[in-house]
Amino acid sequence: MDKSKGQADRFAEGSHLKHHNYIAVIVSLIVAIIIFAVPADAQNRFRPVVQVGDNVVTEYQITQRTRFLSLLRAPGDPRNLARDQLINESIQIEAARRGDNLPGEDQILRGLEEFASRADLTAEEFIAALDQEGVGAETYRDFVTAGIAWRSHVQDSFRGQARDIPDDLVNRTLARTGTDGGLRVLISEILLPATTPETTRASRARAAEISALSGEEAFATAARLYSVAASRANGGQLNWVAIDSLPASIQGLIQGLTPGQISRPIELENAIGVFFLRDLERVRAGSPETLSIAYALLRVPEGPAVASRIASDIDTCDDLYGIARDLPEDQLLRTSQQMSELPADIRALIPGLDVNETSTAIIRNNQSTVLMLCDRQQAFESTVDFELVGARLLNVRLGTIAADYLADLRADTYIADLVN
Repeated sequence: MDKSKGQADRFAEGSHLKHHNYIAVIVSLIVAIIIFAVPADAQNRFRPVVQVGDNVVTEYQITQRTRFLSLLRAPGDPRNLARDQLINESIQIEAARRGDNLPGEDQILRGLEEFASRADLTAEEFIAALDQEGVGAETYRDFVTAGIAWRSHVQDSFRGQARDIPDDLVNRTLARTGTDGGLRVLISEILLPATTPETTRASRARAAEISALSGEEAFATAARLYSVAASRANGGQLNWVAIDSLPASIQGLIQGLTPGQISRPIELENAIGVFFLRDLERVRAGSPETLSIAYALLRVPEGPAVASRIASDIDTCDDLYGIARDLPEDQLLRTSQQMSELPADIRALIPGLDVNETSTAIIRNNQSTVLMLCDRQQAFESTVDFELVGARLLNVRLGTIAADYLADLRADTYIADLVN
């Protein structure tokens, strides 16, 4: 009985395998028929070149991206760059999909317009220009979509982690590098809802009316009546902001205004925005020499061991007053000077110190010392340098996190060259 059952099972298993083999043969024949029915040049054109996880990059995609990058005058070998970009973008899109960060159609259309605006063209005009050079609209769309998806995914995943930038780190960066200068703006905003097709149509019409207004008072009234932003209660007014910290699409819009002007409407995520430029401040370039440095220097005749003990016991510059209370006045120096005016030995150490951090490396008149950094201050009245450097540090930190994250994703993804 058991023997007969085993034979039956083996027979059933063999039949099952034969059935699958039969299906595989039929599928192979169908694929072969399709391949041979397609002209050879088309076969080469659409052949898979690289497998990236469950996806493939085709010859057509690489050729199209190569032409696109050549038109953008990208540095290096455009074909190698195209291949690498498409591998990365396949990985990035997959990560964004898992994180539910894929952009909607409205976001993609805004991205197409924003990218085209860099060439002073509309998206439609840019696509037409690409078409004349043999680059399809889908190639442009895929490039922009991948960029939006990756930025959204990285910001959603890591912005909180990257945002924690201590003020003293910004000051230390200013002390090392200075700033290229920049612009800060005083703007008012009106945000209109665009969450459904109906509200979007109504808000577009309203935004066009607001854009045609004249003067700050009229804009403030419209903000109180129609804006859905928290600033509506204040007539849409926002505080001074470094323009570098604004989204790229809004930066370009604001930079095209002069004080007293109202912007054209711009479509944002789930909203349509109109902005009024109240004022602007352009900050000249600064250098480390323009910073004001507050420091304390205590001479310690007893030698380096005592100097080290004092350095470990104090928390702020004020603590040195208690230590020097019964000492000659000239033994403790506390002052504030511009970086360019500091003694050479102090100037060499300051960029490496945090506020309230000490060094015992300086020797004065054959005596040990304790140097403590009390503060770094902006030499200019404006705070825009601080804001600009903070925004740039945030972007740099996000960029570093994103690069490391992509490298990890790529290392964990199966990538195979299918043509060599």
